[in-house]
Amino acid sequence: MIKPIFGLAEVSGALNPKSLAAAYGPWSGIRSNHVITHSGEFSGSDGSSRSISTKEDRALLVEIRAHSDLIVVDAATARLERYRTPSSGASLAIFSKSGKFEDIPAVDDEEASVFLFSASADRISQEDSKNVQVQIPGKPFEGFLSWANSNGFKSILLEAGATLTALAFEAGIVRQSAVTRSPITSSDTPETQQNPFDRDAVLVSFAQSEDASFSLWTH
Repeated sequence: MIKPIFGLAEVSGALNPKSLAAAYGPWSGIRSNHVITHSGEFSGSDGSSRSISTKEDRALLVEIRAHSDLIVVDAATARLERYRTPSSGASLAIFSKSGKFEDIPAVDDEEASVFLFSASADRISQEDSKNVQVQIPGKPFEGFLSWANSNGFKSILLEAGATLTALAFEAGIVRQSAVTRSPITSSDTPETQQNPFDRDAVLVSFAQSEDASFSLWTH
């Protein structure tokens, strides 16, 4: 069960992941989503975010994904966490600086195509006629929103690792960020919250479960 404490969560009386996602509301542009530890780590001992995620966090992600048009992730994360094409119906975009997309389940999925972003698109297998190759002209997110808009993607969910996400923030294209912190501590209050990517971010929602806190920020 979730306890609404501040902002959108409190106003809506959100008591579970579904109602918390509804409290966050729809969005346009890019919303990032991450689970982190209180020491600022984005992964656990297994190298992935799964070991620091909680039941409510995973349920919240499912609900947020259901309202997104496009999910963006880096190749390393997609490979480690065994990404498949989203069951929500959203499209999937994978970024790789090196152009290596091997051993990612979604890339080999015969049912749906994936957008593969790379500065080295020539390294992508020419036998891969299902997926869509997109060459990055400069920095990873240069011209990305224009590309997304031209392809009809309005609500974009960024689930990438810390490095690629930081580049998106540097580019100034992230409008919202959802952050789960696990586990919670006695000092975990709205007043003590800090956004891991933007010191000037504005906290607009805060809630807690037994083992995690959930915050939403605008940028």
